[in-house]
Amino acid sequence: MKNNLNLLLCVVILFGNNSIADKQMNDNNIIDLDFSQLQTVELYPVEDYPFMKVIDGDEPLAGGVTSFQSNDGKFDVGSSRYSKITLRLSDWPVDEFMYFLEGQVEITNEDGSSKIYGAGDAIVMPKGFNGIWRQLTPIKKINISYPME
Repeated sequence: MKNNLNLLLCVVILFGNNSIADKQMNDNNIIDLDFSQLQTVELYPVEDYPFMKVIDGDEPLAGGVTSFQSNDGKFDVGSSRYSKITLRLSDWPVDEFMYFLEGQVEITNEDGSSKIYGAGDAIVMPKGFNGIWRQLTPIKKINISYPME
């Protein structure tokens, strides 16, 4: 439980197209996370990647804001929003914590088990995950990722 609380405190908050000023990224001050930026973030067409393939969705769009990135570029904190979309995920490239602010997504594991997540739910998608990500509605989420070597 203590580890979960530490993670949540560390989080308070992946995929970002917009980021905060470099000055904020590189100084040692506390960074305020402003999720209202998601209302105005520019959305772009979702593209296929080796780890993520669009399998359903009418011209799906996504956008995000990077609120913090560590000096080594590995630890990433941000928020993002997506239109309704279904993705096949294969060998997910990072360990990623997600906290859902709005919307619902059904995630189906390789073994066929599935669960619906929505506002207030938090999950960790481990590196190497394979499955189906089916958004039932547009979503907004907080994401924290760290690639494990």
